[in-house]
Amino acid sequence: MEEKKELSSREYVSSYVEEDEIDLYELWLVLKKRKKWVWGFTLSFVLIALIYVLIASPVYRTETTLMPLGGKNKGLGSLAALASLAGFSIPTSQSGITVEAVLKSRTLREEVIKRLHLLPLLFPDKWDPVKKKWKKEAPTLYDGQKILKDLMSVSTDRKTGVLTLSVEFKKYPKVAYKIAKETLEVAREILNEKAFTIARRYRIYVGERLKDAEKLLKKTEKIYKEFLSGKIKEVPLIGPEEDFETYGKVKGKLIAKQAKLRALEESKYSSREKIRELKGEIYELKKKLQNLKSKLNTSYVAAPEYLWNLKKLQARMEIAIGLYETLLKEYELAKAKEMQERISFQVIDPPYVPEKKHPYKPKKKLILAVAGVSGLFMGIFAAFFKEWLDNVRRRYEEEAKDEEST
Repeated sequence: MEEKKELSSREYVSSYVEEDEIDLYELWLVLKKRKKWVWGFTLSFVLIALIYVLIASPVYRTETTLMPLGGKNKGLGSLAALASLAGFSIPTSQSGITVEAVLKSRTLREEVIKRLHLLPLLFPDKWDPVKKKWKKEAPTLYDGQKILKDLMSVSTDRKTGVLTLSVEFKKYPKVAYKIAKETLEVAREILNEKAFTIARRYRIYVGERLKDAEKLLKKTEKIYKEFLSGKIKEVPLIGPEEDFETYGKVKGKLIAKQAKLRALEESKYSSREKIRELKGEIYELKKKLQNLKSKLNTSYVAAPEYLWNLKKLQARMEIAIGLYETLLKEYELAKAKEMQERISFQVIDPPYVPEKKHPYKPKKKLILAVAGVSGLFMGIFAAFFKEWLDNVRRRYEEEAKDEEST
């Protein structure tokens, strides 16, 4: 019994292999019979692809990579840590998001079009190069930026935060390079303009007061030298009438606080509590200055005229020095604060002029290879489909003859 079962299984396998070989051979016969269909489709696809490759306008592409700099990291650090545990990453700085948003903005694209006069190149069908005017109605900047949007792409490496700007343009490789270069310049200008924060306003106002204090100090030093050399007999009034270095430092703090209050009041994002608190500090400083003034006005004693002028001059020098040092310190702090909030970027790989011999598109070899493979598969499918139709038609004809004969 076991031998019979073994023989029957062997016979089944051999018959299956035989049928499979016969089927493959039949498929080969069909392809051999319909080889004109296979070659016809293959050559047609390759010919169409070849025509497209020859008539298609070359597209050139340039790239530039940049690293965002600066900006505050508000709460993104912990979120990035949680994201890394979940298996993905996000940028840990607000600067990367801001720079990417600026590079993708409509304002940037319109500014690039205006500076490079790109509308005739973006709408060549509507532009008459001989008469140098539009054939019909001139397109707007908004129309141009929509086309430029399709030619530009910005991608971000979420792990490193590096941004990649790509620009494509037909026929003219230098235009692609100019667009990429101008985009970086416009992006810098937009970031600098948008970064007019409270810290920057404060730095500007303190800087203005610092210049005034520096002028006062230089003027006082000049008078002091002239007085010691005997060129002048009396010391003229310079600035305030009080005479201690303490007054100068307090006055410098008051000026810095007033500058900060001005910056807060002009900003849309400042809180009322901070403004109220700052006004209280200014009030206390003014009160302190008033007390110093009343105390110093009664602190002088009788002295010869020369000594009196010398003492007064030395006191004014201390005031000028104290005022200048205090404002200089506040100015440096304001600069550091501004740098923390400032957003910019550093170009890692600058844009380049693409080689005219090697356009980015069309990819000729790839297109021809895909066309050949696609044509071959379509030809094989068409050959089997034609064979199937012929067999069906033949079977129906035979059945019709059998019915007539009966």
